[in-house]
Formats: sequence, C-alpha cells, structure tokens
Amino acid sequence: MNTFMTMKMKFRKNQKGLTLVELLAVIVILGVIAAIAVPSIGGVISNSKTKADTQTKALIESAAVMWAMQQTTAPANGATVTVGDLVTAGYLTSAPMNQTLNLSYSTVVVTLTLTAGGAYTASAGTPSAS
Repeated sequence: MNTFMTMKMKFRKNQKGLTLVELLAVIVILGVIAAIAVPSIGGVISNSKTKADTQTKALIESAAVMWAMQQTTAPANGATVTVGDLVTAGYLTSAPMNQTLNLSYSTVVVTLTLTAGGAYTASAGTPSAS
C-alpha cells in the first residue's frame, strides 16, 4: 500500500500545467476558427434579411389584392393603396419593417393591376427615407 502512495506522489510531482507554447497554440486555433466563422455568419444574417423583405413585400401585395377584391366599387386598373390604408382597414395588423433598410413600409404605395381575367395583381414599392 505504501508503494502505491509513493508512486502517486511521484506522479503528482511530475504533473505540470499547460506550457505557454501549448496555451498559445490553443489561442491561435480559436482565432482561426473565429476568423472563419464570423464572415459566414454575417452572410447568413444578410441572406435572411433579404428573404424576409421578399416575403414581407409578398404579404403586403396579398393584403392589397384582398382589399381590392372586397371593395364595394372595384378599383380601376392602376389604382393605388398605401400600406397605412391597409393597416387602417384591418388587412395588416401593423406596418412591417424592411429588415435590410430598417425602414417602415407604412408610406409605401401598392399599385393594383386588373388582369384580363378580372383578377388583381399588386406591386409594392420599397420604403425610402423621406
């Protein structure tokens, strides 16, 4: 039993912490991983904002078509409606934000086009700083 304790003590005396070189190597590896990860995450965020803006525009155009279809007097070809009007009429709960430009769609004008079949299509503009 005594030899086991002396071996354990010798083993503990020979153990040392990380050397400075090993610590620096770990820091360099973490730095390389960070240098690779940060730009790719930035690209993912940019892509998601662009896709969110595309879907927001489609939502606004869909709300404008619903608005046009439910009017007592059919809007003429080329009629316009603002996103603010769609919010007021209850077709949107609030004016969405453009994620890329960080601007509200509240003043954006949606142009309605009457197709040959009698259906409407809509085209929403892009928000701009006034």
